[in-house]
Amino acid sequence: MSRRQDLRLIASYVNAPEEFPDGSVPINYVAKRMQKDACFVRAGIENGWLPIGYCYKKPGKERNNYYISPKLLWEVTGILYDPEKGA
Repeated sequence: MSRRQDLRLIASYVNAPEEFPDGSVPINYVAKRMQKDACFVRAGIENGWLPIGYCYKKPGKERNNYYISPKLLWEVTGILYDPEKGA
C-alpha cells in the first residue's frame, strides 16, 4: 500500500460518520461522482475490482440487480452518499 493510501485509510477512520444511510446508493449517483459511465460502475462491481457492493441475478430473469453499500462506497472511494441531496 502506498503512503497516500495509508493516509486515506487513517483519515477515513478519524473522520468516519457515525451513521450511514439505509438502502442502496443509486448507480447513476456513483457514476456521476466518479466522473465515469454507469457501465463502468456495473462492470467494476460484477468483476470484483470495485468492491463497493454486489451484483446478483434472480433465477429466471435476464437483468442483474445491484446493491451499493453507502459505507463501502465511502471507505473505498471517499464518496459520502447523502440521500437528501439525491443523485
